[in-house]
Order: sequence, then C-alpha cells, then structure tokens
Amino acid sequence: MPAMSLQWLGHQTSAGQRLPDDWQQLDAVVGCRVAKPGPSHTWRQMGEHGVRRVLDLDDDYLHLDPTNRTAYALWSSREMRQGLLDNLAAADTVTCCSEPLAAVLRDYHPDVRVVPNGLPAQYLGEPRDYQPDVLKVGWAGTASTVAELPEAVRALNRIVHYPRPGGSTVVRLVGISPQQAIATGLRGAGLGALGWVRDFGRYLAAVSGFDIWCAPYRDTAFNQAKYPTKFLEASTLGIPLIASDIEPYRAVIRHGETGFLVRREHQWGHYLKQLADDPELRKRIGMAARAEASGSILQAINQQWQQALQPARERTAA
Repeated sequence: MPAMSLQWLGHQTSAGQRLPDDWQQLDAVVGCRVAKPGPSHTWRQMGEHGVRRVLDLDDDYLHLDPTNRTAYALWSSREMRQGLLDNLAAADTVTCCSEPLAAVLRDYHPDVRVVPNGLPAQYLGEPRDYQPDVLKVGWAGTASTVAELPEAVRALNRIVHYPRPGGSTVVRLVGISPQQAIATGLRGAGLGALGWVRDFGRYLAAVSGFDIWCAPYRDTAFNQAKYPTKFLEASTLGIPLIASDIEPYRAVIRHGETGFLVRREHQWGHYLKQLADDPELRKRIGMAARAEASGSILQAINQQWQQALQPARERTAA
C-alpha cells in the first residue's frame, strides 16, 4: 500500500517478496525485516551499487515475547539477531510505524523515521448498518497474536448468551482456525473462525462485518511498541473498538468517545453489554472514531514515505 500511494505522487514502484532482477538500477529499496544471510548479502551489495536502503520494521523484533514461540526462537538466534543489527547499522534510513518502536531503534541508528500506517480513503465511505438482526462481535489476529485472546475469552463466551434486545449475538474471528480458537477457551454454537486471510482486500471485507471489535493485549514490552493497527482498521470502517488499556491504544482512544479502554478483565463484559444494548451508542462511537481515521489515510502519509526515500540533501532542497 505505501508503494501504491507513492505511485499517486508520480513514482515508479513495485512491491513483492522478491527483488526484481535489475535491482542494481533502482534508486531506493525498502527492505522489511532483512536479517537472513542471503538477503543480508544482497543488502550489502546494494550499498556498493549506490542503491538507497531503507530498513522498515513493523514490530520490535529485539524484544519478542517468549509466548510467541516460533518467532521468539527465530529472532533470538544469534544469526538472525546479529543480521538484523548489522543491516540496521548499514541502512541509510530506518522507518517504523510507532514512536515507542523508534525509541528502541534509535539505539542502533541515528536516522529513524516514524511513518504511521494508513488505509485508502475510500474505506471511510463504506456504509454501515448499526442495527443488525445478528450482532457480530469480532476479533482479528494471527497465530502469533492468539496468545492475547484469552484476555477477553470469558466475556466473549458470555456475550453470545446475553439476551440482547432486537436479535442474537455471535462471535467471529479472523486470522486463526476454529481449532486455535477452541484452544484459547472459546466455545459455543455462536463461534465462527475464518482462518488466515492472505489478501488484504479480503481481510478488510471480512472484518468490515464486525459490529463490535475487541482488541485484547497483554501489557508487554513488545506490545507497547506496536502500532494501534486495530484502531486504525476499526475506526476507518466505523466499528466501535474495545481495546486493552496499553500504551498504543491509550494514545489514540478517547475512552467513552472514540472507543473503550479495558483495565480489568470484568470490563470486557461490561463494555460489550453496553454496546450490544445500544445501537445509538455503537453508531456514536463508530462515527466519532471514523472522524479520527480521516487523518490516517494513505493520501495523508505518502509524503512521509517520499521524504524517507530521498537522500538528506534532496529533502533539504524540497
């Protein structure tokens, strides 16, 4: 999506899992999480060919939580950690999506830019039905974030049986399998899990069906450096969000106005019932959050990517 937004400014861009064969002719390359030996070798070659290198990190891979066993084992290995640190040091510029993560990365590079995440503006205009017959309470994540879900499991199990005026309530999960959902303690006929959705357009189509969005997180060093992505997605789509009261979400949610912040476990159920009972509250929260999201569209941040891709002397001249 950043590549697409740079095209709107007149740049020629490409994005993918592999470099084009003619990468020596490129002006700049944004590398995401470059750490393995093969890509690290190419990263050094780019510097020798005068290609501007921007290393982008979306999470704090230097402080992974041990509960994410696969990622923790991978990024804690000496080879991967040292490869990441070497490539950070060799980059011309480092980009990330949050200021807390930038504070970590500035110990390893003098030029770290915060470029926030964004979504295309057209999603702000998607219509919403705030009075559905079947209310869908949603959660979205991956196998690596499923460890956060137990924070809200008891409330999610109970809300399905809550006697909501005007219809029934179900729980819908996007990003994990039914087996993974059940392993967290979720249960009941009102539970549905879609599994991993690779295409981002399909992902947004799936989560746009949520009527209430839950974003539980433990207060860990890794989570404190995250970008509040679930607020970006929920607010852009006009969906009221209930999130754990940790730093990324505390910084963007005005409690009771643009969402709800949970400090204690019982509050998940309290705020879920409030929103389930009151369609006008769901609409007021969702629309207020949507107004906040208007500043997080791709059209508002592509200038920041353009600046990150330019050498310092060109940025000064601009």
